[in-house]
Amino acid sequence: MHLFQYTFLTFIVAFAIQFWVISILKSGASYNNSGKFYLSLVGASVMGILEVMIYDTYKSTVSLYYYLGLGALIWFSLYLYKSVEDTHYLNELLESHLYETRLSTKVLETTDNSQIITIANNLIHRREKDVASIQKILKDPHENKQGHITKSNLFNYMDIGRGIKHKPGPEHRIKGSL
Repeated sequence: MHLFQYTFLTFIVAFAIQFWVISILKSGASYNNSGKFYLSLVGASVMGILEVMIYDTYKSTVSLYYYLGLGALIWFSLYLYKSVEDTHYLNELLESHLYETRLSTKVLETTDNSQIITIANNLIHRREKDVASIQKILKDPHENKQGHITKSNLFNYMDIGRGIKHKPGPEHRIKGSL
């Protein structure tokens, strides 16, 4: 096989693993969005560069155009990742929280250490609240959400229990909310 075929195959397999397989294995679900797509392109490009390096080492050559092309794809993907919409970010966060909840549940099944049990239970409790909040925001992104217990804006852990009403600045508001 030629270098292009090696690199192309490695790129496609690495992208598929990063975009779908790892998500399904970690969280049991796969939320497809542009942010995840861009990060998968970065991971696949890095694997492509490693494949080119292995090929170059074996053949004692330097494949400069492959390095430049894959490097440019990494830069372009990271540049595009900066423009990810809020809903795509929330889907990535939702997948991450589901993974943390799933991992903590598995730990509870196997440990007898009381400190680890406390940490896992606390994490599950927090993440379940976060998942519910994220799902509400995704359901209606234009509504200004208020927390159930604290009546403060969601995800505000700093002032809970202090009686301080937190007003987020414009940089913390959801697009389209007041």
